[in-house]
Amino acid sequence: MESESSIDKSGQANESDFGISVLASTLAHEIRNPLQSIRLQIDAGMRGSDSQETLQNISRGVDRIERLLEKIQGYSHRYKLDVEPVNLQDILNAVVGSVRFWLNASGISITEHIQWEGQPIVECDRELTEQVLLNLVSNAIQSMKRGGNLNVNILECQSEAQIEVKDSGCGMDRATLAKVGTPFFTTKTGGNGLGLAFCRSIAALHGGSLSIESVQDRGTTVTLKMPKQILRN
Repeated sequence: MESESSIDKSGQANESDFGISVLASTLAHEIRNPLQSIRLQIDAGMRGSDSQETLQNISRGVDRIERLLEKIQGYSHRYKLDVEPVNLQDILNAVVGSVRFWLNASGISITEHIQWEGQPIVECDRELTEQVLLNLVSNAIQSMKRGGNLNVNILECQSEAQIEVKDSGCGMDRATLAKVGTPFFTTKTGGNGLGLAFCRSIAALHGGSLSIESVQDRGTTVTLKMPKQILRN
């Protein structure tokens, strides 16, 4: 790969990166994606799309915002993980369902692949993991201004789950890649640079990691690694 970077798996989430002074910005960022999905669903409904499916997706988006608000409202110095057995296929289905109209409107095709012995079940916080995947997929969509291909792979790697989000978008040069994931660094108009920082933090809280590989003008691959079972004290 011509240009790549990774975030150290051993690094623990450091919420001081966010601090109380940026909590409002974090909250605004994390509810923006569900709100955008809701807006697209409403637009689709007004164009005569399947009303029942549209209403269900809108309801799910509102529920997601409410749960995120509850989690962030209880934020002090650390997110609290509500760990439970979760089927990653269900999370992928929910995320793809919420961005389906966005994908279609952007001329982007999506391919999903699961390589797992049995059901892809891991111990994680369902809501936060879903939000991380939604962020990664949303970033990928935004990078493909003229359409393209999006691949989401769920892989079983011994004691780890690996989720890969690959796009055929604009990619990044080395200088940009070295800074991406740093709080407040962004290349997006109107962005705040907290999305990947949030994802990195949640991955680390699960004992996992987030790595990024990118080639300018060819695309980006973001890989989320999480243990299938979280070690408990």
